[in-house]
This record gives sequence, structure tokens and C-alpha cells, in this order.
Amino acid sequence: MWTKMALAAVIVATGFQTVFLVTYVVAQEPKPAISAELAAELNALASRDYKTREKACQQLTARKLEAVEPLTKLASDGTSEESIRAFEVLRRIYREGNKDVHEAIESAMELLIRSDNSNVVARAESAVEEAAPIRHVRAIARFQELGGIIRYADETAQPGADGETRLIKYAMINHNWKGGDEGLKYLKRIEDFRFQTEFRGPVLYVTPKCPVSKEAMVEIQSHLPMLAILKRGPACLGISPSLGFGAPANVLIIHRVEPGSAAALAGLREGDCIVKFNGHEVPDFETLVDKIGEKLPGDKVPVEFIRGDTEHTVTVELRSW
Repeated sequence: MWTKMALAAVIVATGFQTVFLVTYVVAQEPKPAISAELAAELNALASRDYKTREKACQQLTARKLEAVEPLTKLASDGTSEESIRAFEVLRRIYREGNKDVHEAIESAMELLIRSDNSNVVARAESAVEEAAPIRHVRAIARFQELGGIIRYADETAQPGADGETRLIKYAMINHNWKGGDEGLKYLKRIEDFRFQTEFRGPVLYVTPKCPVSKEAMVEIQSHLPMLAILKRGPACLGISPSLGFGAPANVLIIHRVEPGSAAALAGLREGDCIVKFNGHEVPDFETLVDKIGEKLPGDKVPVEFIRGDTEHTVTVELRSW
């Protein structure tokens, strides 16, 4: 496994004693070079003969995952013609590949977009745009597989025939998140998180004990400047407030009640005005969020509200996200 091992000894004199500090320096065996056949196919992409180039493209496409890394290097470091042809083969492999191939090529394109060569950047951005529909759907699926939560503006709408077309309302990661820092890359691949939607940017809710570092949060924020990262407690009431023009100040009016939520099960409706939560006045949504954050799923809390001209009190059993 190791090609070489260097042994260094440092002698430190301390009075009448001598302490030997030994450090082992190891070098890992380099990755094996690509096969002669693969190298020949890559070289054939530079041929002036169309049939030779096309044959090489077909051979490289058939290799799928094996060809991704050397093609990425050629796309980055090759001549202009070699780079263009390498990108074309990567496109072909992406269209015909499985999820492992898709993952490898999407990661490669994200690397190429950071190139110092503006032409390489332009080609990579074009490839990413072309793959956007597949990339978007794959990213949502993978984000959810890792424990992330996606909520849509209209949960009853069905995906279109061309893929996932519903507008995403927000995403959430909590203590069940298994993606760590690395898994946040899938948010970058979801179209609704790359651009502003409706009257606001995308939203990511993060609960306590979510296994993601602060550094990763800073990085995702810098990559997605429109993204709002908001902290939430483990418990959820399940309402959205009335915001924007026409909404009265210092009054919390329910704009939407999530189906199946704690609020829905307790009988709260759109248009109800929440006055108190667990005995505390809640003049705005931020105050309500803070109070909910003090509770856990399963806690039963009295909620006072006004419907029409009548005051009501219901006991709400909070649920998890």
C-alpha cells in the first residue's frame, strides 16, 4: 500500500534525560495511470479525421464512469478543440448514465466552473444549464434521501410530465440529517434555491442539534446569496402568517394552515388571529416562533385566538417537522 516510509527522529535534551520524539512520514501510493486503450481514445479526440474522433467519442461514452475523471482533466487542461470535445463526451455520458455517473459529472462541472479559464467556465455553465431538469430532480431526491425536508407552495399539485415543476416553499434539515456538510451541495443543484422566487428568496430552516458545521452554513450562504437560513425549534405548529401589503401591524393573522399539522388538528383556520401562545402574548410571528422554540414535539399548549368577534382557546399538541 505504501511506496515509501521516512523515519525522522528529533532529540530533545532536558537536563539529564533525553527524549526521543519519533514522527513517521508516509506517502500513499499514487493512483494507477489510465490504461493504454483509454489514453489512445482520449488522444483520438484531437484527430483531424471525423470518423476517428467519432469512434473515440463512442468508445469513451461506453466507458461511462471510468472516463469521467480523465475527460474532466482534458476539458480543463486540453487545447480548445480537445476541451470542447471532452465536454461533448461528458454530455453524452450524462444523458446515458446512471445516478453514480450523474453524481460524478455534476461534481466535475462544479469543479470546472471554478476554473481560471473563462472558456472552460462558459462550457461548464452551458453543460450545467443543459442538464438542469435532471439535475434538479436528482438533487431533490438525494436531499430527501439524506433526511432533508422539502415543502412545496402547493402540496396538492402534481409534478409535470417533464419532471418536478412545483414551486418549493422551503427546505429543512434537523437532527435526522445524514448528509453532514457535504450533503448541502444538493441545495446548490436545486433550481428554486439558486434564484429568487415570487417575492422572496429561498428559505432553509435549521433546527438545534442538526449535524452541520457553522463553516458549512457560511459556505452555502456565500454560494446562494438569496438563501435565508432561519433557526427553528424541534416542534412545529404548522401555520404561515399574513405578510406584506394590507397586513395589520402587531396582529398575528393566520394566512395558511398546513394540512395535517398541529394547528389543523386543533381546529385553527386561515383568518384566525392568534392572541396568546401558552399564556404569552404573540403580537408577531417572530415572537410566536421564539415561544414554539421553547417546546418539544408532543407538548400540549393552550392557544388563544379570535375568530370573527369571538375569542376562543384550544389546546394544541405540537408535532415535529
